[in-house]
Amino acid sequence: MNKFKLLIVSISLILASGIASAASVSANATLQSDYTWRGMTQNNGDASINGGLDVEFDSGFYVGTWAAAVGSGAEVDYYGGLAGEMGNISYDIGYIKFDYPALTGTDNVDFEEAYLGLGIGDFGFSFASGQDSASDNIEISYGFGDFGFAYGEYDDTGDYFYLTYGFELGDFALTVGYTEFDDDPDTAAMTADEDAFFLDITLL
Repeated sequence: MNKFKLLIVSISLILASGIASAASVSANATLQSDYTWRGMTQNNGDASINGGLDVEFDSGFYVGTWAAAVGSGAEVDYYGGLAGEMGNISYDIGYIKFDYPALTGTDNVDFEEAYLGLGIGDFGFSFASGQDSASDNIEISYGFGDFGFAYGEYDDTGDYFYLTYGFELGDFALTVGYTEFDDDPDTAAMTADEDAFFLDITLL
């Protein structure tokens, strides 16, 4: 068992033992004109609805699940980790499983990642370590007011960037943005260059 999986098992044992006391439960729901992930459409460019449920403990531990419409099936993610702050640095370390139940039995579809996120002021950095044969991903981001920028490199696949603008309207949070993905022609990954404008509407 690697260190990241051991961390998640330890977290589960702590939660089950009652050491972590007070907890808060939150839910989210979003309608997306195009569900993109690391610059690549996950729903053939069509609209997608998704939602999740999270349990957060005062200690900083959290667990959750999130699901989205993908093609004729769904993507269901399960994750857990620890988030908090050390001085002016925020951190988030955890483990996530990407599951595609409608495609059960298909090789190389489901995959898992251990991740680490750091934030300093308006800057962000994240590293996702693909488990087994999955690829790693590095992403940097910067927020300025209501605008955001992110650039990432997905090993053996390609690189991407996002430009976004977010605002609130009544009971909804809206994000409009543009993303572009550049395929790495030297890999065997079944990807191609992509770009898309998108609108996300999230219920507050």
